[in-house]
Amino acid sequence: MGTSLSRLQLAQRIHLLLLREIDHAIEVERLLADPRYARDVLLVCDAVPGGELVPLAQLFREASRPKAGEPAEPGHTPQPNDWGRDTSGFGVTQPPPLPGASGSRRATDSEPVPLDTPRRSWLPRWRDIT
Repeated sequence: MGTSLSRLQLAQRIHLLLLREIDHAIEVERLLADPRYARDVLLVCDAVPGGELVPLAQLFREASRPKAGEPAEPGHTPQPNDWGRDTSGFGVTQPPPLPGASGSRRATDSEPVPLDTPRRSWLPRWRDIT
């Protein structure tokens, strides 16, 4: 299914229909430039029952695909990270060992850390921010 409408015309029409149907404005320029924002807007269009939004969303998706022979938009390519495999997936669970540091002993709740000890955290201490 082809369309003679440009991406800009489709985006403007989607903007007007979303204003009319659900009283929500979108940023047309951002819809054209930001793929994640476009995905979210098009999912909203798909969720509005009836009307023109569902077919317009499909036309916008088709108009946004690269033509045959054109290079695709650059995307995110996963990069290896050796430090990441020692974590739970929610961030560093234990600070990485410092080069040249002797032993791997860490302070526990029963052993208070002196205030003049260098921090090994990305979070500031309360005294540093007050």
